Amino acid sequence: MALGVDCMQKGSFLFFLILAGVALIGAYSALFPLPSDVIMVRFLALSALFILSVSLMMGPLAVMNPKYASLIEPRRAVGLAGFIFAVLHILLAISLELGWQLGVVFGYAPILVAVPATLVLLAMALSSSDFAVQKLGANWKRLHQLIYIAFILILAHFVLQSNGLFAKTSAGTFVNLAEIGVLLVAFAAVLMQLYGFYLRRKRMASAAAPVQKQDEPAA
Repeated sequence: MALGVDCMQKGSFLFFLILAGVALIGAYSALFPLPSDVIMVRFLALSALFILSVSLMMGPLAVMNPKYASLIEPRRAVGLAGFIFAVLHILLAISLELGWQLGVVFGYAPILVAVPATLVLLAMALSSSDFAVQKLGANWKRLHQLIYIAFILILAHFVLQSNGLFAKTSAGTFVNLAEIGVLLVAFAAVLMQLYGFYLRRKRMASAAAPVQKQDEPAA
């Protein structure tokens, strides 16, 4: 019973963290004296990257400390939320900024690198159900490991599309605090993934060491 309550508390805190992050991004985006369509495109993009970054932090947290293992269960739901924000961002950007001229995609590097990332996110979203996990078996894990490549491509899209540290508008120059903050969260997710991978390798090596010693012939 205590374990169930603890899981619910961690899930509630995670939900609050994501909601607070998205709310802060929205509030800061609203302060920019930019057209409403541009603000919405930026808000959806930043929110998508923030949520996807949080989803990538959940696995390493469980590796670093077993008490966070309960965060693994809602990870797929968090990833789906990030995918939904990403799709809304893509559709709005194509409609408002490109006028549905899809041919522009192949001549614009920031958008071009986002295409394979979008396809990976789509494949992951379509295979996020328990039914898909059972049907795909070991291939499900291989498919979902593509998120690491997709995330690097998303970061490349973000950096290439970013306006830099300062944004010049008709009302003056503003500091891109929202973009900087989300980018820091994304880089933290990458570092946590690398550290989590290091810990897993270290534990696997430690577990294999006693077995190797037992197999060695006596002198």
